[in-house]
Amino acid sequence: MQEELVQGHKMNGENKRSSPVDVIASTSDYYDPLQFPIQSTSQSSESYYPPAKSMKIDDDLMEIEELQHFIKIPNEPSLAVSPPIDVMEEEDRLYKLATLYIEQFVNLNMRRRLTYANVSLSAMFDNPCVCPFDLSDMKPLSYDTYRYKNRNDYTMILDYVNRFPEFHLLNKSEKTVLFQTTAAVDALADPAYYSQVIYPDEPVFVTREAKYLKMDPMPSTELEVVPQDCNLEDITIYKNVVLMIRRQWKNVNEPLRKLKLSLAEFSLFKALAIWHYNYYKLQNTGRQISARQRDDIFRTLLLICEDEGYDDPILRVSEIVLAVGIVMSEVHELVTTMFEITVFANVDDPILKDMLKFQY
Repeated sequence: MQEELVQGHKMNGENKRSSPVDVIASTSDYYDPLQFPIQSTSQSSESYYPPAKSMKIDDDLMEIEELQHFIKIPNEPSLAVSPPIDVMEEEDRLYKLATLYIEQFVNLNMRRRLTYANVSLSAMFDNPCVCPFDLSDMKPLSYDTYRYKNRNDYTMILDYVNRFPEFHLLNKSEKTVLFQTTAAVDALADPAYYSQVIYPDEPVFVTREAKYLKMDPMPSTELEVVPQDCNLEDITIYKNVVLMIRRQWKNVNEPLRKLKLSLAEFSLFKALAIWHYNYYKLQNTGRQISARQRDDIFRTLLLICEDEGYDDPILRVSEIVLAVGIVMSEVHELVTTMFEITVFANVDDPILKDMLKFQY
């Protein structure tokens, strides 16, 4: 992609295209245009934007041939001063797709901020909510008040996935599977991103409810002080909570932390994980939609990584694709762990019961 491409305005007499990181254009009839000064409520953009240099992975790096087998890499056309209009239109479509996924993630963060952070209503609209919490919102994680999810959490996630492109074309069972997958990916990926933004230089696990747990040294599964009213069930819950967080930190947080995903990269990474993992679980029409959306996200990532200054955008995208596999390998553990069965053993909420039945 050349810098001379058009996005509706000219600069210095030449056509100039802006990436969605700089100016978020209108994506579809769902949204009004949003302008994103990409910064957290408490952190500068340096906290979560990587340097313009690709992180090199020596081990288990996906080769280009393997990456092409996963998703066909589009042959980049030779862009002259006046490129074909169809090339411009295609890039414009992909930028709008990036905008849509960024907006959906930002809107999800805003709902979490309103629900869990100590914030006034007027402060909700100070800046786009690229991270729902800042340091002042953080409270220590306590096992006796810890809860995994409730109906409000699923309402947020449903609103997030319900506006995915072509989601409305899926049938009932396919929508259910995609919703369940989204909840699982959200539980694994979002805490890793929040930890990276809020504690960029400290090993601290952040939950989606504005709780934190220091991970150096690793928290013990044994209670240092056992309260008098603590029973065997309480101890079991505590052990399960700690074991789950320790596994999640090691297998998800640490690999994603090394990637230092930007807001745009993470928004697309999360959507790619959701669509890709469901490819083999949907019916024929749903599979076609999943493949189409997956390929579009991949092409969009190539544009975004080039805009963010990586010397080798394909290498950077291959690292992100590898991270998708890392996250999805943990989904099965998350949805089948005894932790949720223990915590929600007596729950009567039909939505929660359906989610707890979710298995791959």
